[in-house]
Amino acid sequence: MVALSTLHGLIEAQARRTPDSPALAFEGETLTYAELDRRAGRLAAGLVRRGAGPDVRVGLLLPRSLELVVGILAILKAGAAYVPIDPAYPAERVRFMLLDSGAKLVLTEETLKDFEGRGPARAAKRSAGPQNLAYVIYTSGSTGRPKGVAIEHRNIVNYVLGVAERLRLEPGMRHATVSTVAADLGNTVIFPALATGGCLHVISRSRAESGALLAEYFVRERIDVLKIVPSHLAALQSGKDPQAVMPARRLILGGEASRLDWIEGLRRLAPRCEIFNHYGPTETTVGVLTYHVRGALPATQSRTLPLGKPLPGSEVHLLDERGRPVARGEKGELCIGGRGVARGYLQRPELTAEKFVADPFGAEPGARLYRTGDLARALPDGAIEFCGRIDHQVKIHGYRVELGEIEEALRLLGGVQDVAVIAREDASGDRSLVGFIVGETTSTALREHLKERLPQYMVPSAFVLVEKLPLNANGKVDRQGLAALALEASQPACAAVAAGSETEKTLIAIWSELLGVEAMGVDDDVFDLGAHSLMAMKALAQIRERFDVNLALRNLFEHPTVAALAGVIDGLALAAPKTPGGGEREELVL
Repeated sequence: MVALSTLHGLIEAQARRTPDSPALAFEGETLTYAELDRRAGRLAAGLVRRGAGPDVRVGLLLPRSLELVVGILAILKAGAAYVPIDPAYPAERVRFMLLDSGAKLVLTEETLKDFEGRGPARAAKRSAGPQNLAYVIYTSGSTGRPKGVAIEHRNIVNYVLGVAERLRLEPGMRHATVSTVAADLGNTVIFPALATGGCLHVISRSRAESGALLAEYFVRERIDVLKIVPSHLAALQSGKDPQAVMPARRLILGGEASRLDWIEGLRRLAPRCEIFNHYGPTETTVGVLTYHVRGALPATQSRTLPLGKPLPGSEVHLLDERGRPVARGEKGELCIGGRGVARGYLQRPELTAEKFVADPFGAEPGARLYRTGDLARALPDGAIEFCGRIDHQVKIHGYRVELGEIEEALRLLGGVQDVAVIAREDASGDRSLVGFIVGETTSTALREHLKERLPQYMVPSAFVLVEKLPLNANGKVDRQGLAALALEASQPACAAVAAGSETEKTLIAIWSELLGVEAMGVDDDVFDLGAHSLMAMKALAQIRERFDVNLALRNLFEHPTVAALAGVIDGLALAAPKTPGGGEREELVL
């Protein structure tokens, strides 16, 4: 029974049941369950020879590919725990995560072949048990540095079995993962797919950023199951064929709130697709609450989907400031207990003691509750509704962001005297970060400084230079006052340089509508005006339709003004071959 109490044990058992069934797919490459198990076993043996074993941390620094999933399974088979790191992270953050986690080995594209070796696959000598670490995932930290959440096998096994039952996953289903493994968003799909005999389709980054490319893939491969952040899905569906970017059978939303009116639109797009809302912090292993959208949509104060009811093995409590349960319908801090509660924060005992507290409601000795910091209330049917935060943590495109970590990073830049960062929300509910700076610096310097230290999603979309930060009656930063300043700053402060070409005029029309600005010029930096990665995805969808070209998302970051981007588009139009008879032109991707 020990094997079925570990994450890799669940997948090995499935490989024995269906060895010849497809397990993995990536851009035309596939692996059966037997091939996946064999490759992971060979790599695991190499890792063991180099010191991998129970509770040993192994850095995982691989792009989305078949090798990424093989690497995860191999590390687990070696008895070790994987520490996922996004290759897009800045070098300074990668170094911090490797040092802080105490990673003994690092699996990269360069080391993969060396670790794999040429010997036959054999069972790892140092097998892990239910109480050993499975992985360590880093989340944003309010003190200025990220913190590693330590998840044990028993935590993730409980989640996989529970969510597979709740979603009614079946053998042969085609699952798509579009999220980075450096966050646990994708774990809703990755492990349940492989533990239930499904085929996991690993979606490349370029496809995950393009609604047109993803739609083509979904239609061709007939994807059944997708877990995605609502704002990401909305950006992908901003093109001309939104229904194509929908799975056939199960859509799982998570990472941020889903507006009821938007959900109703999704139901019209794909009436046969079942929609689930899914909630849970990393500290309680991926997710603990689900809400199945059926019949009439519920009435909530927030006008968003409820978080739902607990998965098997999880318990939730709504508590007041003294740790007492609140009455039904009243707001309280959402505290989570049960088998999904993590070991704690790696090498952070004081923070672990603060956030993981004794569970007065638990039946088992030593049971703990995780204090989420989320405010919530219970609806009449027992489902939980999210009502906000008790601190300055925010969600940006599904990622958890501590504003204090960004502020501490900004204070390291010379010339910055004081700083505050807020999250602003537009009419559609989309959130972006704005930094307010007291000091002598520029937006360009601030952005470049942060890009060297933080992931892209933590870099504010706009910076506002102010003489001083507004304070409230208690002497603290007035964040509501900053929100009003952010709205004023979204308009260009100087005379705009008018568009000359038709390409520039069209681009200005696209960006003006997305940004909500009344006027902008060809030399204005769209990111200084509040653009961010998901807004750029929406812009790219319109650019594709208007100009019949396909750009990569990075092109907009490299050419952030209308003038620069117009030059790229006009150059592609001149270079593209003419197709006789009105056929489609070959797409050019930079």
